[in-house]
Amino acid sequence: MGFSLKFAYLPILAGVILFPGALAGQEPAPRTPDPSASAPRKSNPPRPALNEQQRRGEALFVQNCPLCHVPSNQKKRLGIQGPVLQGVFGEDADEDALRQYIQQGVPDKMPGFRYALEPKQVDDLIAWLKTGAYLRAPGGGN
Repeated sequence: MGFSLKFAYLPILAGVILFPGALAGQEPAPRTPDPSASAPRKSNPPRPALNEQQRRGEALFVQNCPLCHVPSNQKKRLGIQGPVLQGVFGEDADEDALRQYIQQGVPDKMPGFRYALEPKQVDDLIAWLKTGAYLRAPGGGN
């Protein structure tokens, strides 16, 4: 082969040397102001500090429940959006009713987890739900 690969890069190198600002000199598209930036933001209620049991419950929720209980427009379109649980339950929530919903499910709406979760795991999940079911951001504190 009489042609060397090092010469294949010469046109690119020449372009960079001769026209260094050709790519960098292009102006970005003008930004349109975000109308929500000036609107007052809704304040979220403070998220409680979680104890060890509640953190385990949150982890179980993240592993088993977001398909239906974390909202998205795509899920709504597909008809798989269950109720958002954030802020629904408080410290006075009926644990027996929650346990039954989790273990038995709701016919044609929610699967039961009696074979997927141990009773202690259900207790952990209930403990987290009773904090208000506020998901922490990844890498968040608490």
